[in-house]
Amino acid sequence: MGKLKRHGRFIVAFIALTIAFALSVQFSDRGVQFDLRNSSVSAAEGADDSYDLAALKIFNRVLLRIKDNYVDPSRVDPNKMLIAALDQVQNSISELVVTFVGGKEKPTEIQIHVNGDTQSFEVQKIESLWEMSFRLQKMFRFIDEHLEPDAELDFSEIEYAAINGMLSTLDPHSILLSPKHYDDMRTQTGGKFGGLGIVISIRDGGLTVMSPIPGTPAAKKGIKARDKIVRIGDASTVNMGLQEAVGMMRGDPGEPIDIWVMRESWTEAKKFTIVRAIINIDSVDGQALGDKIGYIRIKNFQSNTHDDLVAELTKLKKKMGGMQGLVLDMRDNPGGLLDQAIKVSDTFLEEGAIVSTVGVGNRMRDQKVATRAGTEAHYPILVLVNAGSASASEIVAGAIQNNKRGLVVGDTTFGKGSVQVLYEFNDKSALKLTIAQYLTPGDVSIQGSGIRPDLRLTPVTFTDGNADMFLSHNILREGDLQSALSNAATSIVDGDNLHHIRFLADPAAEGEDADYQDPNEFREDFEIRFAQELLASAPKAWKAPELMKLVQPVLEKISAREMDRIHKELKTFGVDWSAGENPKDAEVALKLTTSAKNNRVKAGEKIDVTAELTNKSKSPLYRMKAIATSDNPVFDDREFIFGKLNPGESKSWSVEVEMPMEMPTRFDPLTMQVSGPQKSYGTTLSQAIRIVGQPHPQFAFGYEIDDTNGDGILQKGEEVTFRTSVKNVGTADSKEAMVFLKSLAGEAVYLKEGRATIENIKQGETKTADFTFQVKKAPKDNFIEIEVDIFDEVFRDFVHRKIKLPYSEDTEKVKKASGVATLKSGPANLYEGASTATDTAAIAQKGATLPVVAKKGEWIKVNVGEQKAWVEAKAVNYDAKASAKLSGISRHVLYQSPQVTIDLQTMQTSKKSVPLKAKIQDEALIKDYYIFVFNRENATKANTRKLNYTRVDAHEADISAEIPLFSGMNRISIVARDENGMQTTQDVYVYRE
Repeated sequence: MGKLKRHGRFIVAFIALTIAFALSVQFSDRGVQFDLRNSSVSAAEGADDSYDLAALKIFNRVLLRIKDNYVDPSRVDPNKMLIAALDQVQNSISELVVTFVGGKEKPTEIQIHVNGDTQSFEVQKIESLWEMSFRLQKMFRFIDEHLEPDAELDFSEIEYAAINGMLSTLDPHSILLSPKHYDDMRTQTGGKFGGLGIVISIRDGGLTVMSPIPGTPAAKKGIKARDKIVRIGDASTVNMGLQEAVGMMRGDPGEPIDIWVMRESWTEAKKFTIVRAIINIDSVDGQALGDKIGYIRIKNFQSNTHDDLVAELTKLKKKMGGMQGLVLDMRDNPGGLLDQAIKVSDTFLEEGAIVSTVGVGNRMRDQKVATRAGTEAHYPILVLVNAGSASASEIVAGAIQNNKRGLVVGDTTFGKGSVQVLYEFNDKSALKLTIAQYLTPGDVSIQGSGIRPDLRLTPVTFTDGNADMFLSHNILREGDLQSALSNAATSIVDGDNLHHIRFLADPAAEGEDADYQDPNEFREDFEIRFAQELLASAPKAWKAPELMKLVQPVLEKISAREMDRIHKELKTFGVDWSAGENPKDAEVALKLTTSAKNNRVKAGEKIDVTAELTNKSKSPLYRMKAIATSDNPVFDDREFIFGKLNPGESKSWSVEVEMPMEMPTRFDPLTMQVSGPQKSYGTTLSQAIRIVGQPHPQFAFGYEIDDTNGDGILQKGEEVTFRTSVKNVGTADSKEAMVFLKSLAGEAVYLKEGRATIENIKQGETKTADFTFQVKKAPKDNFIEIEVDIFDEVFRDFVHRKIKLPYSEDTEKVKKASGVATLKSGPANLYEGASTATDTAAIAQKGATLPVVAKKGEWIKVNVGEQKAWVEAKAVNYDAKASAKLSGISRHVLYQSPQVTIDLQTMQTSKKSVPLKAKIQDEALIKDYYIFVFNRENATKANTRKLNYTRVDAHEADISAEIPLFSGMNRISIVARDENGMQTTQDVYVYRE
């Protein structure tokens, strides 16, 4: 999927923006920071000793801020906010189902279902925020009273979910930050922190140095790119998360920290003691390009960006002996601090407006203008932007463009023209609320429309027979987001006179070198070379109109050169891409076929999709193409290139598509639209492709603790083998399974190995993987928590569980023993260790004979076949002289997700609902299940419906339900949980016409 690969960075930028990092936020390659000095407003409320969900303490404070400060009061709809709040809450609590009687748009009443209890609430005629709060308070009280006690359920998180659901109806950038997320951001305030000075990532499962930052403690100590950090302090980094590692290495300046580093040329890891120092996060990079053309990249806007820019410009001018042009690169810059965007703009402008902010109801207005002091000399500027350029970077690009100080080059920017401010609450959460929109010079709003470039550049790639010539409809911008603010512009940007240049893109780096690329390393690409070539041709044209005029000859030369390269590439596919004028109306015929019989393809197989276009007009048609759209991403956005077609001529283009092995059975309409350079022709054509899912493996696992003294209870100093037994309980063989063990006990445990590969686990077969760790110190609460994950590399199926292993200071030794223990009554639990605090290893029946291998105090260790287990001495009759074979074991405990089998008679229907039957089975007791329906209406709007929460408390459950459908593709999920906390989500797909 070349297009997805090419635009992956835009998708990342979009996600980051969607979760509301805006003008009050700073981004960098090494973290996220808020400048609280400039944007935070403290809310002085009293702290509470206990949490009362129904009190809505934070919720109501958020309402106050919305009422007083929200940018557009007309968007505040109490009914929509209540519905969205409840929808978000039910997605956070399995036992809760909310029914909106009459539909979500205008429900007549709301039914709250909790653990089988139901209460109805009247919701018509809610006319104020406080009335909405009063209704929600009643609902939350009912929820609180009927939820079962759950140590893992945090009521504050439920309230935060309700708040963020409510805020989602306002705009995409107003959100509540939980205390943890808010604290993470505050630690990086101001673009600096105490640390070592390295950029790290996870590569090949290990914590890897991507690059040391020059001049920092790590660089001075000799840490190099590609070094593996295997230990931090007393903690192993095996399977350690990136954020956890960052948190451990950061700290107060002046404090030393020990890290152990492994390098390819070394036979063992070496210890480095590094003293933490203040690490300044550089948001500006510079490079001399030649011809006295300077290059500046601004990655984000943080508190030191303007100062870093001035310093970098001074350095470049000294190095080059002056500046005759500047490439200002703000591609994929998601924004940051407003004041820094203003200062950066002012650096290049002598006069004129930079930005205006317009506040609540267009009543509050503040304009910032440029000053002569500190302005750079008159040299030409080209600004590079793309769809990932947003917020503060759009302010700078707009100021330079609209003041005609330079040209903007690239793609239309993201289009985020709103300003957020932070309000901190005493529970350490913070509300980020949209309080204004900004206008670029000339009162131009870029909200939802973005900055249109003066010179548009579109990359073209050809990879493995796939063409990628046109901008994807999957590149999302502000205007595509659900609840995006409307554009209140007093002027509209005229983008009709754009110069559009397509270019053959540089091949993407692949293999190991791509995996280890330094994110801060300068890499010259086409856009940079293009900008340098233009600037070198007009060194004295510092005003945009003159610059545009002088670069025309070079612009035409580059455009012709790149189009020639594209023509030559297309000729290898038999496509004539010559230009010509197409008629206003033309008759074409499109035929779509596949290589699969009856358009049925199995998951894991390849299918050729061929489009044939016939010109039925009397005139030639030029640069013809068809682009596919589909709910299935493997088909969506595929391009079929035909080029020139003479009258009566037919041409075809084939695309090979490989179905992922894990893809379930589904029915996917594939829609094609034919177009030329300016116009679409004919009606769209749809062709249905049926994908047949393959049987999958499914894993269950048990474990055994082999510790130094053999009692299955961890003590300080012990060397422990954690043995996992992985059984394939699915309906297909597993070719390769990965087993991961992660310590959640910090420095209490030093994990030596964390990954193991098990190959070829056949159906019903069990194989083992061993991990070793050392117990270094006593853990909190006398439990060492670890996490087990087992993942099939082919089918992507996995099982996951956290396990608490008891810790004890007991030094009583385990003594060897023999004989037989006979169970007095049953069924009874046999344990992993000599304590009822350990997990159950097996279940035995009354009269079970258990060969004895050891004793400790009031506990007896027995052989249960596949492993050793412990039983309380009082539960058995023990005969030290007897001998007997093992008998009476009803089952060994394996942790597996509930197995869900779904019987669905149709994958395509025109009806509003579909009957569904299913069966859930589990060796453990099934706790509960519910059904969830998901439908994506467009790129950013999703429809959801939660149904049929049912408490089970049995080993089997039969489901028979009528499932209401949305128009289009519906993903129907059955979510089942068991008594061990294991969960399964089984999906089926139904397309409603």
